[in-house]
Amino acid sequence: MGGFNYQNNKNNPRIYKNSDELSLCSVFVKEFKIALRPVLKHMRAGSLHQRLMQLFLKIKALDRVSEKGSLNVGEGLKTLKGKLLLRMFVFTPKAGIRQQFGNPHIYEEDFRVVWDDFDPSSARFPNAATHVELHYLVVAYDTTRQAFSTYSAAPVRRSTVDGRERLALQPHDPIVKKAGVHYMLILGTRFLEILGTEEYELFGKDAVGVEILEVFSGS
Repeated sequence: MGGFNYQNNKNNPRIYKNSDELSLCSVFVKEFKIALRPVLKHMRAGSLHQRLMQLFLKIKALDRVSEKGSLNVGEGLKTLKGKLLLRMFVFTPKAGIRQQFGNPHIYEEDFRVVWDDFDPSSARFPNAATHVELHYLVVAYDTTRQAFSTYSAAPVRRSTVDGRERLALQPHDPIVKKAGVHYMLILGTRFLEILGTEEYELFGKDAVGVEILEVFSGS
């Protein structure tokens, strides 16, 4: 009998290769989400995995080097289009970070992100929220090893009554730029209600934000 099954796929090179590419992309998405766990753990997953699959399949299709059936995300991310697609991906439609705090200055030499005029009062605090927490990550993807590394900065909290300031965020550990590595600069925010020593996490769609600030590759 015919049908769309494993053995038939294996006997059809085109279908088998496409299936293999799909599986590799699924593994990439899984590892990508693990690398982003410090910020993703606060948001409800929903359709995130499926949306990331669609994103990285588009990026994989931009691979200009590999043969069909062997296209990969790492090569797709070497293109300007691939970087743009990743940077424009919307994790949290109800909690845009740059719309609230503006675009920071980004320093590729040491992976700092800096707001010269950071103002907590410009944020849309959800009902009951008293504080916002910012968590900055640099996620590095090594195309040779096909492995992710995550570098974190210390989370920063600001309240609704804190004034304007120059705010700089930078990972704890130094990062040495390397050829064949893609660097994704990611910011997560979450709003909290803090009463004395008590902390209460908020769960609305506007309570957690995740954005990719920049994507660049080592030379």
